[in-house]
Amino acid sequence: MTNETENAMHGLAIDVGGTFTDVVLVDDHTGQLTFTKVLSTPADPALGSIAGATEALENAGIVPAQVGRIVHATTVATNALLERKGAITGLITTAGFTDTLAIGREYRYDIYDLNLTQPAPLVDAARRLGVSERITAEGQVLVVLDDADVRAALAHLVEQEGVEAIAICLLNSFEWPAHEQRISKLAAALYPSIAISASSAVAAEIREYERTSTTVVDAYVKPMVQHYVARLADGLKDLQLQPPLAMMLSHGGIGPAQAVTQAFPVRIIESGPAAGAIAAAAFARSVGRNNAIAFDMGGTTAKLSVIRDGEPAITNDFEVAHVHRFRRGSGLPLQISAIELLEIGAGGGSIAHIDALGLLKVGPESAGASPGPACYGQGGTAPTITDADLVLGYLDADSFLGGDMTLDPSKARSAIVQTLGPSLAPDSNSSEPLAWGIHDLVNENMAAATRAHAAENGIDLRGFTLIAFGGAGPIHAYALAKKLGIREVICPFGAGVASAIGCLLAPPAVDAVRAMSGRLQELDWAHVRAVEAEIFAQSQEVLDDLLRADTHQLGRIDDRDIRMSGLARQLSFDMQCEGQGYSITVPVPSDHRLDESLFEAITTAFSERYEAIYGHLPPPVPLEVVAFRSRVFAPGKALKVNEASDEQTDVSVANTTRPLYFPAAGGFVDGAVYDRYTLTPGHAASGPAVIEERETTVLVGPDATFRIDGSNNLIITIDE
Repeated sequence: MTNETENAMHGLAIDVGGTFTDVVLVDDHTGQLTFTKVLSTPADPALGSIAGATEALENAGIVPAQVGRIVHATTVATNALLERKGAITGLITTAGFTDTLAIGREYRYDIYDLNLTQPAPLVDAARRLGVSERITAEGQVLVVLDDADVRAALAHLVEQEGVEAIAICLLNSFEWPAHEQRISKLAAALYPSIAISASSAVAAEIREYERTSTTVVDAYVKPMVQHYVARLADGLKDLQLQPPLAMMLSHGGIGPAQAVTQAFPVRIIESGPAAGAIAAAAFARSVGRNNAIAFDMGGTTAKLSVIRDGEPAITNDFEVAHVHRFRRGSGLPLQISAIELLEIGAGGGSIAHIDALGLLKVGPESAGASPGPACYGQGGTAPTITDADLVLGYLDADSFLGGDMTLDPSKARSAIVQTLGPSLAPDSNSSEPLAWGIHDLVNENMAAATRAHAAENGIDLRGFTLIAFGGAGPIHAYALAKKLGIREVICPFGAGVASAIGCLLAPPAVDAVRAMSGRLQELDWAHVRAVEAEIFAQSQEVLDDLLRADTHQLGRIDDRDIRMSGLARQLSFDMQCEGQGYSITVPVPSDHRLDESLFEAITTAFSERYEAIYGHLPPPVPLEVVAFRSRVFAPGKALKVNEASDEQTDVSVANTTRPLYFPAAGGFVDGAVYDRYTLTPGHAASGPAVIEERETTVLVGPDATFRIDGSNNLIITIDE
């Protein structure tokens, strides 16, 4: 074994957000963490990632040969959708079905809005072409694919319409993929530079509109994602970093970057938020709080996810790029596995403005990294949440990003007063009440969305703990918890870069789905076992590079060990009552084989899941299976962060004080200011206070106390 292999004991994670890029290095032997936060570079996100990685290596004092794994989360695909800056995309489908994207679900997400805006299709009508072919719902060939039709469609799309990517989605192709595979081969042979996405590879399951939308999104973002990942991989190699780059996926696992971006980049749409949820779940389990709300607030958006029994909820159907925020049906549907997230247009850079009715609104528009909030002094003139938090005393102008970035309070006050003052306070030049209005309104917006989500899922928030992280999350967590009736807030060590930490905790994993229709009682179990074996072999092959790198890092360099590295499987069926239109996912008990003996257990599990969702037992009708799902994964990493005694010691001494604005306390009150890095386990104190880290600031109100536990988590307790 080489010295380089012996020294390869560090994991590197890079999380690119809309405003900041977070980098974390962990020593896998000691658990020591090194955090780095740099401004994102929207024009070329790879530049910010490479700069952050370079700074992280310097801060940690290690050489590139000591890095054994690299995991990356990015918003590149998401931003391409939100900004409609993806590839010029064409769609080839079955003749007669070219308007599927335009028709959608024929669903009005707001029945009372006479001027309702539906999300525009990513592919215009001129670039949606039909070809002669037809497959029945049972997977039988009714009309053989016409190659001449396909060649004509490809020529028109590429030579006349100038497409850069082509989505292929034929009717019922999930039952018989051969026609889509034939079109893919013809396209690759005739136009090798064009990106190709076929629904049978991206989303092989029922629901024509959702499957088409998912495939189109995959094709739309593929060229940009592939170019970005290639640039990032080359930049990391230039830094002499050798491990294969892994990507954080929306379902909470990681996969090899090259395989993911070549096959289905749509699966990284929610990679950053998913990493945050994985980190929050790990933090919650570590302190015995298995029911928690993960609250991730960064520079652009805030995301919440529900953690039950120590794990975040997974969904197989969600939407992105909403025309109307929070309204289901106003976005582009995706049929991929993803951690269930509630996204709110509220981040540090969210802009406050006056609407047409003269009311104060915050977001969803964001100042982003460029020009950023007014207080950044980079040309921004619109007031943002960060500007408000600075005016209220919650942020220190001289210690932002550990002092690497100086904020300008005068620019923040000027932006707030000039933009909001004429409408809300024309006779006053005071910025503090206006700043409090911004801070309180965004907290109320987040609380309202959380209450609605909790009600839909039957959750009593009073029994949950709030796990706060992200650059702005710990500043707003105290007020948000009060509004929700939550009495305990946990801000983990490294809260400002928690999503990057989540990348290092996530397991290598592959999710796959196969359409499988029929009554449960009549299921061909031999076929189910054959499908599961095929999926497992394919998943194992995809994970090989990551497993090999990880095995070498641990010192087990015999390749025979790689396939014996403890891969686990989670299996489930999408099931419904006969005649129903929508299914629910039911996990297969881990102690059961895929045979007839599973019938009773899976029926019971379906009934329990059905009752939990709908509030009553299912009707006494036969059950149908519509899909089979598999997750193949290797165990994730466990990070140890300075574990110590949880015994309380003397009250910690503040470094200094500064005025903090709390209207309930009469306005500005003196609050203690603590350096997070000087607080050791057992330290405790009362609010009002702020605790400053390089990457974030924690706010504690006058009616709360905080303490540092044995794992360096900062735990806030709010008085009843």
